[in-house]
Amino acid sequence: MKKKVLIIENDDDIRNIVDFILAEVGFSTLSIPEPQTLAEILQFEPHVILVDEYINSKPGHRLCLKIKHDVMLKHIPVIVLSTANNIELIATECNANDYLSKPFDVHEMVEKVIRVLDNQSLII
Repeated sequence: MKKKVLIIENDDDIRNIVDFILAEVGFSTLSIPEPQTLAEILQFEPHVILVDEYINSKPGHRLCLKIKHDVMLKHIPVIVLSTANNIELIATECNANDYLSKPFDVHEMVEKVIRVLDNQSLII
C-alpha cells in the first residue's frame, strides 16, 4: 500500500511540483490550497501532511496546531514549509514533526517525508 501525503500549499506551482515529485517517488498524494475543515483532512487519511506557513486565509501553524490537538489527526506527522526566517521556531511552537525552509532541496524534502514516516511507525 502506498503511503499517502497531503500537501497543503496555496501556491499552485509549488503545490504541483511537490505533488509531482512525491508521486514520482511512489507516494499517493492529494494537494489542496487549503482544507475547509479538519474532516477534509481526515477523509484522505494521510500518513503525513505538508503544510505551508502562508496559506490563503490563515497561518499554516494554526492549522498545524488544530491537527495536533485533534484526537483523530494528532498522530499524523506534519512538516511545515515556509520562507519565514523563524520557521524552526514556528514548527516547534505548533508541534510539527519537522520543517522545510523554502526554497528547499527536492532530495531533502523526500528524505524528510520518509524520515517522519519511519518515525511514525515507531510511535504507532
